[in-house]
Amino acid sequence: MSQKTLEVENLNVSYFIKNRFVDAVKDLSFDLYAGEILGILGESGAGKSTVGWAVMRMIDPPHRVSGRIVNRDQDVMSMGERELGEYRWRRAAMIFQTAMNSLDPVSTVGKSFRRLLLDKQIVKNGSEAQSMVGELLDMVGLTPLVADMYPFELSGGMKQRVLIAMALAAKPDVLIADEPTTALDTLTQFSILNTMLDLRRSDRIGSMIFISHDLSVQAFMADRVMVMLKGRTVELGSKEDVFGKPAHPYTQFLMQSLRFSFDDTRKATGGGKQGGSGCPFAQFCTHAMERCYQEFPRITPLSATHSVACYLYGE
Repeated sequence: MSQKTLEVENLNVSYFIKNRFVDAVKDLSFDLYAGEILGILGESGAGKSTVGWAVMRMIDPPHRVSGRIVNRDQDVMSMGERELGEYRWRRAAMIFQTAMNSLDPVSTVGKSFRRLLLDKQIVKNGSEAQSMVGELLDMVGLTPLVADMYPFELSGGMKQRVLIAMALAAKPDVLIADEPTTALDTLTQFSILNTMLDLRRSDRIGSMIFISHDLSVQAFMADRVMVMLKGRTVELGSKEDVFGKPAHPYTQFLMQSLRFSFDDTRKATGGGKQGGSGCPFAQFCTHAMERCYQEFPRITPLSATHSVACYLYGE
């Protein structure tokens, strides 16, 4: 395995909502390696986007975040404001789930680019910024004419390409893509995903965390897949492991449908008592044992590339 670009250990995130803390991510650990695409797969509410926000250290008090996030042997959680300014965009960049509406509506694409390049000190002056805008647009398959256009003049696919180019402007170690093609039609989605893979092959993308609930997209994009459920990792392995030999009952259920809902699962499994502090899938699982409801299982390695959190495996 190649060099690690990111190490996440025992990540916990709790949001302060209606005068109480609600757990969004629990005891999450994973590594991201240079050149790879790690897919984070799970239904809505699984905590996928929260992982991305936490890696960017964009979750502020009163919400709680704990654990270790390490990039270039430096703990992101202990960074000061100046170090965070260097870390964001230059070492880690994120395409957010609401990216389609994140461009400044009263600025041309070129002006937004130049502002970013100068603010983040990616270039030294306006002349360098002007030159780089054209290069970045070309990198994602757009003509220089796009620089003079306003966001409302762009199609959804063009907006997404602009945002990818912005995220890659400083050649970050880690790109986090949060559902980057969800709002696009199938052909445009396929085109954007191919562009991202081309950028990975040309080393414009160092490594990527690709967040999506869509199994077909993950199967197309990811090298490894981490399956999340209610803030926890239930399975982690190579794409071939997770899609070809799914071990966790939840992953097995996901393989049966591109769209998953607990309502459908209840019908399929007959429901059951609540999972409590145990496995979140226990109440829907036909294999559930008493201890599944009491304590979340430890991660059990199935092979050198595949692990699962389920009492059906190991002891």
